[in-house]
Amino acid sequence: MANTGRSSGQGSKRPNEDADEINRPSTKPRTQPPEFIFIEDRYDELVHHELDEDTATYLRDNSMAMPATIPEWILVAVADTCDRLDSQLQKYPGAHQAMLEHGTALEDLLKGAYEKKDYKEVRNLLVLQQDKSLYQDVSHGTDDKGQQKQAVKQAWTVTYNGKAHHLLYETVRTMTKEMGKRVYANSLAIVQSSGTGKSRTVHEHSKLIFTIPFNLRSDRDQKGFAYPFPDRKIRDHLCQNAPKELQAARLHFMEFLHNLFSVVFDEVKALEPEFKVARTYGEVAKMWSAHLEKGRDELYQKVLDMKYDRDEKAFKVFKESKEKRDKEQAKSNPDPAKTDGRTADSAAHLFVAEQTKDKISALISIISKFAKVNDPSDARVVIYFDEAHDLTNIIVPDKTGSVSRTLYHAFCSTANGILDTPVFFLFLSTHSSLSKFAPPQWMYPSARVYDGEDTIQPPFTELPFDCSQDGPVIRPGEKALRDVATIKFMSAFGRPMFFSLLKSGEPEMEWSIINLARSKLIGRNKPDSAEMTDDAKLAVLAVRVLLNFNTSRSKTQARLVKLVQSHMAIAFSIPQHRETIRTGYPSEPILAEAAARQMRILRSRGGSDSPSQLLKNFLETGVIDKGERGELVARLIFTLAYDDAAEAYERDTSENLNKPVDESSKYPFYSKGVPLEYFIKALFGDNHAERILESHPDNVADGKTFREVFDDAWVRFTHFQRAGDSSVVSTEAAWAAAARAMAFQCSSGQAVIDMVIPVILRREGKLGEDIMTAILVQDKDRFKAGTRASVEIDAETIKFFPEQSSEGPKEDKRPYITIVMELGVLPFYQTQAKYEAPPAEKRPPVSQSSLATGHEITRKVRSTKTAKEAHPRYAIFVNGCSPSVYKVVDNEDVYAALLSSRHTLQEHPRQTPDALSAVRRLKPFWIKGPECFDWTDDPKLSGVIPVEEPVAEGVTTGEDQLELGSAFEEG
Repeated sequence: MANTGRSSGQGSKRPNEDADEINRPSTKPRTQPPEFIFIEDRYDELVHHELDEDTATYLRDNSMAMPATIPEWILVAVADTCDRLDSQLQKYPGAHQAMLEHGTALEDLLKGAYEKKDYKEVRNLLVLQQDKSLYQDVSHGTDDKGQQKQAVKQAWTVTYNGKAHHLLYETVRTMTKEMGKRVYANSLAIVQSSGTGKSRTVHEHSKLIFTIPFNLRSDRDQKGFAYPFPDRKIRDHLCQNAPKELQAARLHFMEFLHNLFSVVFDEVKALEPEFKVARTYGEVAKMWSAHLEKGRDELYQKVLDMKYDRDEKAFKVFKESKEKRDKEQAKSNPDPAKTDGRTADSAAHLFVAEQTKDKISALISIISKFAKVNDPSDARVVIYFDEAHDLTNIIVPDKTGSVSRTLYHAFCSTANGILDTPVFFLFLSTHSSLSKFAPPQWMYPSARVYDGEDTIQPPFTELPFDCSQDGPVIRPGEKALRDVATIKFMSAFGRPMFFSLLKSGEPEMEWSIINLARSKLIGRNKPDSAEMTDDAKLAVLAVRVLLNFNTSRSKTQARLVKLVQSHMAIAFSIPQHRETIRTGYPSEPILAEAAARQMRILRSRGGSDSPSQLLKNFLETGVIDKGERGELVARLIFTLAYDDAAEAYERDTSENLNKPVDESSKYPFYSKGVPLEYFIKALFGDNHAERILESHPDNVADGKTFREVFDDAWVRFTHFQRAGDSSVVSTEAAWAAAARAMAFQCSSGQAVIDMVIPVILRREGKLGEDIMTAILVQDKDRFKAGTRASVEIDAETIKFFPEQSSEGPKEDKRPYITIVMELGVLPFYQTQAKYEAPPAEKRPPVSQSSLATGHEITRKVRSTKTAKEAHPRYAIFVNGCSPSVYKVVDNEDVYAALLSSRHTLQEHPRQTPDALSAVRRLKPFWIKGPECFDWTDDPKLSGVIPVEEPVAEGVTTGEDQLELGSAFEEG
């Protein structure tokens, strides 16, 4: 996908080397070219209008550096906001060269476009296109900003699936019925990540209830994927042109509502002949929504053109009445925090509020003529403000300067003035901080909330997810691995944006989806070259390895909000108290593929950007919960090994399944999956892998080798997801996980195992329970290795495979793999933790890092079932966490820090026996021996411990370690 140009409002300054080009005389005369050729126009008028606005903003923001009277600068602006054009034209020298080549005809075209503020012909000029060959066949498309806008606009017409709009409707109804006189209870913030369908949901909601929609998106946020287009004049009226004093701003908003309801009443009245055919209130809402599709701009212009004309005589009477009421209220209740709030409002504001209520009553009355509402307490009119975050960013003080509020809170205060009407307000945003839209009670800038009842509605987060179609996406036995490893299939999961864009029909959008996801994940337009912020790196890792955030820290909470705002995290829930946000990255195969590509960039950079070092930093700064270090390290190791395997397989084969023809071709398609053998080699290295591949099952006699039984097996997991309970630890869930390219981190209550990595036994087989097995993982972050019995994983015990019926069609002997990861095993703890060492001839060697297969460390078959009944188990035991056992471990010290497994003695700078004895006497830990217990005069506690020397790191082989197997049996 071509990178989008610099966005509006971020116009880049002219490079220094271009500065002298403006008035430099041409070295060549301008020639007159043959008649210009224009490409077939693939954009509709709305898209062109939006690009014209971007161009105008670019010229305005750079007016000091780029005089629009110079044609070259007009061309620079057009090219910078439409990536379909030659990128060389985005700088003055390239534009100047184009002027030399194409003569006065191009100059006239540019000047005419500038005067009309219509640059459509410039964009469609063939000689200016980035790749002219693409337009020899107009069936080809380019992947530029305009095309993306066109795709987004068309995606708006894709069938809306899911019930989020109905849930929102019921939520608004319930809140309206319950709000009574609860201050600020007539508004609701909708807060969720990008691409989750916030705008589309409220649009569909507008077909259920009479709605007046506004989009306040700023020009700086109007990038290639923003739709619907903003109501610019309304936005300017409410934001930039709002008074800079608090009371005046509130009055400004109330007058706006007064005029809005006046104009809408007149409009509905004029539509009375059309609306008479409506039979229900929902039909009225739907007809009004359809009317706004055509006449929205004209209607809103009437609102802005209308001047509020106050009846001074009526106002005088109202003001005198208010002053009298204020005096009486002050006598009876001198505490302003406990008043009804009206004394704090100016008479002018309250007067307009009463008139606005009259307009609302008139509007509801005329709507009720067409269709009755069953429950009079229901909300009757909804006003929503999409992209409302600019309201939260503009602060206005009161006249004294002692109190300041955002325009958002000023508007909520205005809306509170019509609390007793059935009008409800919705505010949508991805970008704004939760603390600005729905702060907790103790932070709310109103004494009536701060000192009174917490009446603020908790934000609505329940937006569409996994709703690409009404029916199932896949059924058991329906699709093979190659069928699910496609962009089209993967886009069916997660937020609706990806699937909707594909259904828009734009020819080049399929592979653009991945780069779009990459850009949105890191918050930058150019994912290959852009520098990633710490938050972007955190997001990349969180998508892949399932981070548990430390939500007890306020700084982490603020960071989580940023992940939702700018890095595609999903807000699962925001509690009533609004002190925290529950967020994370649920399974989205498209986003996981994007994260894998960004993670490759981090891996290639290494150093401080290596994933292990990044995780270490995030742990040390308290962003990640430290409670599951071992599981986190295990997930990282498996993920890195999977990526290495995918890249190795890509190098070793000539397959081009799903390969793009753009810059994405330099990345493997991680979601394609990899042969299990490649994964084992990437995980353990060739030497260890060869022993594992030649190993036999340890629970059945005469079993085939690992290599034989898993010859056609594949793994496919681009991300980890958390299991809620043990119900997904099964082959039934394994095929579904493989379809989404995910592995499971087991729930905290799961017995025996910690992770499930699905394994597809036959690459060409149709995904279903019958062709699935798994790698069952147990990780232990402890200093001392456990006994064989204590760490044994038995698939029958955890009921991973379905129980075989005596009447079943055939015997199920599917194999499975177990890996026990003793990540924290270190020699010093083992040697110092024993009072008496076993006799030398029975003592097993102590290895800091070692690997053994179950077959190697077992004298006999051990199973709860007979050899005929048991599923063959290929067991792997790994002690330690170093490059000698895990090929992907790049820095042993970093991983030790991640695990917090470095023993005090191991890191002591002086390793002499006397120095270590002195450290033990300081008692950083308690073990039997004189340094800790010589004060007891008990030889069983204070006796001298023989110190065993740790052996060098290595691999435990089967035949050589029968004695080790005996030691394991003895515990």
